[in-house]
Amino acid sequence: MDYRLHDIYQLAEILEAEACGRPFDRAQGQRLAHSLAKDQPEIGNSMRQIAERMGERRS
Repeated sequence: MDYRLHDIYQLAEILEAEACGRPFDRAQGQRLAHSLAKDQPEIGNSMRQIAERMGERRS
């Protein structure tokens, strides 16, 4: 579980950067969200929504 907690913290940092308008790694956010959705079913719906949003192209 420790490595999953690291992934959650890393995704939280990416989401914070997104919310603040700072540059962030969209592909990494998508990978983390997909991985967490697969491994943590209780948060799967939220993680799939994040993964979908991270996969969208932004201009």
